[in-house]
Amino acid sequence: MKNDPTEVLHLTLDEQSRSVRSTAPVRCGLCGALSPARSLSSGLLEGGLGWDCSCGARGVHVVLMDLDEVYEDVLESWGLEPRAPDLSPPEPVGESGLLFAAWVDGPGLRTQLFNEARRQGAQVAATQVLARITTPQETFPDWPWDILWARHASPR
Repeated sequence: MKNDPTEVLHLTLDEQSRSVRSTAPVRCGLCGALSPARSLSSGLLEGGLGWDCSCGARGVHVVLMDLDEVYEDVLESWGLEPRAPDLSPPEPVGESGLLFAAWVDGPGLRTQLFNEARRQGAQVAATQVLARITTPQETFPDWPWDILWARHASPR
């Protein structure tokens, strides 16, 4: 049984959804040390949050249902060789022939991602934090965020 996250990450945003203060560190999923936040700057992860631990691990906030779209970017953000995930082919929706859908198994893709990272020599872990997002208009309900961590098993 999975434990509920206990660490709360407070994010304060302005009217344009930009952060108005630096993002707090979170605990590394591999060693437990506090890891400073950074803004990600490439691929579909651009503008998202990542964390760099002194043990060499890198954490990336990922919405598991979107992992099919950012899979290669996560590997690259960990310093690994990007590789496309193995996905089920899209199936037609309706009769038009223009709409297609694909089932995304977020936890299954996380397992596939971790297996690929291990194949490339990395150690991996997953943690969750509660994100508490506040804007000038409101404070949203706490939202569990998945943070996926990896570090090279041996220095490169």
